[in-house]
Amino acid sequence: MNKTVCIYPQDATTDFLLPLYNHICTIFDAVGIGYDTSGDEDPLEFIYDEIKDAQTLFFLGHGMSTCLYASIVDNVELFNEDNIEFLNGKKLFLLACNSNQFIKKFNLINAIGFGFLPTNDDDIEQKRCYHNIDISNTNIIDIECFNKALVQIFIETISRETINDFHLFQEQLLLNVSKNIVSCLLNKESRNYRIVADELYYVYKDAVLK
Repeated sequence: MNKTVCIYPQDATTDFLLPLYNHICTIFDAVGIGYDTSGDEDPLEFIYDEIKDAQTLFFLGHGMSTCLYASIVDNVELFNEDNIEFLNGKKLFLLACNSNQFIKKFNLINAIGFGFLPTNDDDIEQKRCYHNIDISNTNIIDIECFNKALVQIFIETISRETINDFHLFQEQLLLNVSKNIVSCLLNKESRNYRIVADELYYVYKDAVLK
């Protein structure tokens, strides 16, 4: 049986992803795990042990080109150059900032990753300019609109069929990004809705399917 694991290091900056996490766990009958320090076991070792026999791995959290984080709040790295072998041989969906660069850096195959995702105030403060778009004046309502659309896009895109066929995934991603861009432009739910629409475009444009 194909074992699927969804790693979801939940904190205040990733709470908005909970509906997507629930969708993945339901659709794939996935084992859901986070970074839980409340027990007696080493939380990292618990995660590594849980994923060792998994064929498909989802990660919903924070990352950069060199690592994926167990906790960005505590600056705890989950996967990096020292243990990248844990990801070898698995089908990967990595929803984290710069996971596209992470995939390329470590030459991961059968993997889906994404670019910069402006999902909180810290992201806006650090980046400010994104693909020549000035995002420095975007506010919490703009961020919430982006996050809501991001979750909707992936709930509509992720299925057993698309995860097993990356070409189909790419087609569905383009369709659902386009639908949400149109909705953003028509409904104008935030002051900087044009910027939000551009940010959604780059969710598709920066995606890597390898």
